[in-house]
Amino acid sequence: MDNFVLPKNTGVAAIGLKIGLIVPNDDIASITADAVKDMAVDGDIICITEAVVARSQNRYVSCSELAEDVRQKLNLKAGSTVAMISPIASRNRFALILKSIAMATRGGKVIVQFPIPFDEVGNEVINEEFAIIRLKLKKTLQSLREARGNTPMLNVLIREIIAALKLQEIGYHIISIRKITGKGIADLTVKMPDGRTAVVEVTFSDLKKAARKAVGIQRDVPEAEKALAIAVSLEHHNLTIVDANEYLEQTEVEPETFDFSEQLDSYYESDVIFSNERGNNSFTHPITKVDYQDLYVSTIEEAGARGEIIYTNNPFKIYDMGYIDGVCIGAVHEREKLKEEFLSFGAMVPVITLQDIGPAPWGVIGSNVSDFKGGVLKLLPEDPDGTAERIKDKIYEVSGKDVEVLIFGDGAYKDPDTGIYELADPHPAIGVSSGLKCAGLRGGTKLKLVVDTLYRQGYSKEEITALLEKNQNENTTEDLGTTPRSTTSIIGTLADLVAGSADAGTPIVLVRGFKLSK
Repeated sequence: MDNFVLPKNTGVAAIGLKIGLIVPNDDIASITADAVKDMAVDGDIICITEAVVARSQNRYVSCSELAEDVRQKLNLKAGSTVAMISPIASRNRFALILKSIAMATRGGKVIVQFPIPFDEVGNEVINEEFAIIRLKLKKTLQSLREARGNTPMLNVLIREIIAALKLQEIGYHIISIRKITGKGIADLTVKMPDGRTAVVEVTFSDLKKAARKAVGIQRDVPEAEKALAIAVSLEHHNLTIVDANEYLEQTEVEPETFDFSEQLDSYYESDVIFSNERGNNSFTHPITKVDYQDLYVSTIEEAGARGEIIYTNNPFKIYDMGYIDGVCIGAVHEREKLKEEFLSFGAMVPVITLQDIGPAPWGVIGSNVSDFKGGVLKLLPEDPDGTAERIKDKIYEVSGKDVEVLIFGDGAYKDPDTGIYELADPHPAIGVSSGLKCAGLRGGTKLKLVVDTLYRQGYSKEEITALLEKNQNENTTEDLGTTPRSTTSIIGTLADLVAGSADAGTPIVLVRGFKLSK
């Protein structure tokens, strides 16, 4: 694509450029300059993905090296327990970091706290509907237990809440609880694991009576395909389930009994969902189909430690999990805020962020898997601003063109279809050359508003065009402006969208026509 020329009526344009493979110790400045020398013009912005820049710098680190760094910074002894706070859910971005943390405990334990229901970049870590219903059930249970001392009859409601919690664990979806939600005519209305709707009557011991009532209610509920009866023993911490119709019609029906003694303490924590409450449910990511609880626990165990996942929007709940020897903030964008909160809370153990692990300037923030089995990560580039400046100088040397250079990472955009906010790097612009350092926010007049307003005031198309060319908008009293955005973030995001992260093979993106604001 030599002598790249755009039509005169072109605004901003961005094109991806294919180059050969970049390997460690390649001269990225010379390679980039050679790729753009015949097409660059003054004012172009040359964007290079951080991945090839870092690879050319041989920016790799092993899990063993990171584990030793974590061990020293958290002052961990063998068998220590580390709390990992609000990490992103990603095999590529986080699994090997977690492995390093687990290795640092030397046979200890790692407790991972996930927020509910999404991580900070929009990945679903626990089914949202499951989590919302479960937390409501647990909060209701807490209120009933607090009031039970004065009203023993509240045990009737408590048994139904516990039945609903256990049913959730074995794959049922709770539609309504009559005495709590005021909906339905059965004690519970549920969706069974096979998708059928069932009405449920709950008792303490008389299953036949509950079964007869459930069958009668089923006749009055057209959508009910099943009737169930459940007996809840608050003393023995178990419940028994039968198909009401079969139980009444047959003499040898064997009821199913489920124990909830191991989950009972978890039921009483109203703002946390523990691993032992998951039961038969698999919380796979709706897009990647990865179950991050399974992935992270197995990653920790493969590193010789024990792993536990809790789901809560109160990260301080990790202190209820036993003694914690160190805290690592796994969040990218909220890392400093969370660290400050833990320190303000009076943390008596070391608290670090991902930025504190590994070499400067970013630690393992923005790192990617390089060799999963070998336990090797690729880091963000070293001295990214200086590297961008050297590439800019090299382009001028070989072409005589005065361009700017931006090293980009993830784009700052949220996919409305998946709900995922792509940005797992600290910024879209990892490094910039000197001319971009003072680039401010991209603002300006909202053109569509100006045109609409002037047209309604009676101006012709030609008159509006003339006013805009002379920048004479005095007749427009409404000036809402455009949404202010970081200029370098916009350019970095544009480059990321053009380059892609799969097999596009265009690690260099040439941007032309972008007017910089200071």
